[in-house]
Amino acid sequence: MHETISTDVLIIGGGGAGLRAAVEARDHGASVTMVVKGKFGNSGCTLNVGTSAVVGLNGQNGDTNMSSMCDLVSFGGFLADQKLAKILVDETMDRVQELIEWGADFQREDDGSIALYRSAAHTHVRNFTLKPGENGRQYTYGAPPGWAMMDALMDQAESRGATVMDDAVLIDLLTNDGRVVGATVLDCRRSAILVVEAKTTILATGTYSHIFGPTTVSPFETGDGHAAAYRVGADLTGMEASQFVATSVGFPPGTRFLNSENEDFLPKYGIDDPRNFAKEPLTYAVWKEIKEGRGFKGDKVMLDMSAAFERKNMPWWFMDLVKEQTEKRGIDLRYEPIASEPRAHTAIGGVSINEKCESTVPGLYAAGAVAGGVYGHARPEGYTSMITVVFGKRAGRYAAEEANGMDPASIDSAQVHASIAAATEAVDDSASVKPSDIKRKIKATTRRYAWVIKDEEGLTNGLSRIRQIRAETGKLRARGGYDWARALEVHNLLLSAELHFIGSLERKESRGAFFRDDYPDTDNVNWLKNILFRQVDGELTLDYEAPDLLYCDPATYEGRLQYQPIANYGTCAAAT
Repeated sequence: MHETISTDVLIIGGGGAGLRAAVEARDHGASVTMVVKGKFGNSGCTLNVGTSAVVGLNGQNGDTNMSSMCDLVSFGGFLADQKLAKILVDETMDRVQELIEWGADFQREDDGSIALYRSAAHTHVRNFTLKPGENGRQYTYGAPPGWAMMDALMDQAESRGATVMDDAVLIDLLTNDGRVVGATVLDCRRSAILVVEAKTTILATGTYSHIFGPTTVSPFETGDGHAAAYRVGADLTGMEASQFVATSVGFPPGTRFLNSENEDFLPKYGIDDPRNFAKEPLTYAVWKEIKEGRGFKGDKVMLDMSAAFERKNMPWWFMDLVKEQTEKRGIDLRYEPIASEPRAHTAIGGVSINEKCESTVPGLYAAGAVAGGVYGHARPEGYTSMITVVFGKRAGRYAAEEANGMDPASIDSAQVHASIAAATEAVDDSASVKPSDIKRKIKATTRRYAWVIKDEEGLTNGLSRIRQIRAETGKLRARGGYDWARALEVHNLLLSAELHFIGSLERKESRGAFFRDDYPDTDNVNWLKNILFRQVDGELTLDYEAPDLLYCDPATYEGRLQYQPIANYGTCAAAT
């Protein structure tokens, strides 16, 4: 027997998007149950938020929402859903003001004004950093800007009385007559499977970035929502694309990137000052050097930060880095370079949604990093944090409004039993293979064949290897509910990795953060279109959809290099 819980709105995920959805759904009168993979408040990718971006803080002149939207859309290679991109920039200020009302604050200048700056690939000064209050909560990972956002959202969600199941993991979405009507869920603490009946369901499960390693994201981002949505027939988009960062440590202005020939190699890639360039060109340059044999042992380059000590007002995090390297590793950064390597960052692919955050399957919504299509194949830093609250609010509103007009959900008992049987058969406490063993194989495969710069031969070999791993993966060792959860993640990662390789083979060009060595150019004639991934009768079907260039198109930016330094960026004609 299994326990059954009923709710109006089921939210799977406990990061910023899930919390904002819960607040909104409760404000619209719906009962809400949140399924949170980790401990409530210590889950999801919002805790890792750094900079954010919005138009209009401090009354800066010359910037517009249209300019911001065109920066986002053009940098992503024009594959964004421009309706969603416009919603993002148009509603960000309202969400920022809301966070202020809920207790968030900003890093400020000495005169008390909000500290603003312009990150690479932004045409205007619009980036800011949140900071937590003096009595903020304690978190197990992340950074102060993310903590500040979570403090505000946690307070609001808790005050509204949503039901929370933490240490709980999505197994499968449940459908009836083509509509999502809830989910099977693993309660890790009790090693028990629960059934949640829901009128509407919101996925807020983050990315699938843990197909890669090393990565910057939280350990919870294992493609659970992507895989579950795919299995019930929802469209996924952009699964071939993932972002990387160029270094494993922060670097201050004046840093020199050195290869094994002791050459400061960035200038030959057109990069004079790495602080003026976005992560995509930096990562490309670093991995190109390593791929062509000019890296150090372990696929690394060296960062010479000695010039930074000649500058005034070094950032606080740099002083922390100096202290850490001195105390833990005995490295004096004034005289010695530090080894660094690229890391996987945020996976771009996700569930296709419309302006209401509805997926292509009735009853299923998605918000945050699990939702795809908002910005195309890359993004300037600052937009992701706002995606969580803008689309979290929208998902919560529309899911609640739909639920409020519906009868209780009706669960298909045969489907429940099949889900429970499959989850149970995946594990055995006496099995010799642990989930971590398979995860290492997945990460090794993507590292070798799909890391930053891809090519046909590597992708073909990588896809074959992922399929071999999947075929050879039998029962996994699970001694308790938490091990069981890790075993379920393995199958979600294998599916996400397979779709990543398939899409990467299909897209024969380079665009945004997606690089093919054998197709180095952006091909707007043949590939100004998104790849849609859909399961039909148990088989993968690929479809293609050209973006609607409503507000911004490649002709508007004719002559503009994709990765120009920020000082040389032009202004989108549509913004004037």
